Amino acid sequence: MNIHDIKMVIFDMDGLMLDTERYYYYSVKEMCEKKNIEVDMSVYRAVIGTSGPIDMEKFNKSKYPHNVLEKMICQYVENRRNELCEKGVATKKGLTELLNTLNENKIVKVVGTSTPKPIAKKLLKSVGIEKEFSIIVSATDVKNGKPAPDIFLLACKEAQIPPERSLVLEDSEPGAKAAKAAGIPCIIVPDINYPKKEVAEGAEMIAKSLLDVEKLFAVITTNI
Repeated sequence: MNIHDIKMVIFDMDGLMLDTERYYYYSVKEMCEKKNIEVDMSVYRAVIGTSGPIDMEKFNKSKYPHNVLEKMICQYVENRRNELCEKGVATKKGLTELLNTLNENKIVKVVGTSTPKPIAKKLLKSVGIEKEFSIIVSATDVKNGKPAPDIFLLACKEAQIPPERSLVLEDSEPGAKAAKAAGIPCIIVPDINYPKKEVAEGAEMIAKSLLDVEKLFAVITTNI
């Protein structure tokens, strides 16, 4: 990947820009512990970054009916999301600096998220960055969510910028796999889950934070 060829950056949202994944994960874990519901949280971690359902057969180790527990968790997470939409959420290290540098270089910024678009807009607005993005594509806009490439391909189509001139920023394996399937270079900034070796090797780099990504684009600014 030549950073000078990049005309658009597609941002994941949860866990990449906003510190929400960790919040949801520990909220669900705490709820189950308080209610003495035995679950396997590694199964929950496996679906982070996707819009897919939890495998309740593997997740639920309690006597609760699967459908009851699943509904309970969905409602609990929705309540936590609503709280974050109202109160705001912490942004990840380096986000502000990266957005500023991309603006200086006139690089298009797009969101590609598994979160439903209305919620994504509210969360981005709660931290004052919704207007930074010209396009928001969510799993509700496509037939197949991550790890399928649909979200990222639609982002390229709407922005009229080809995949090879784009860059995906992701924190999760499903997102990184979606980028690869779309033929778009990807930088992984791990959050809760560190990518497996084969996924990490397929990425352009594994960054410690968005500050590492900002440094790549700062080179363009320096050379202008």
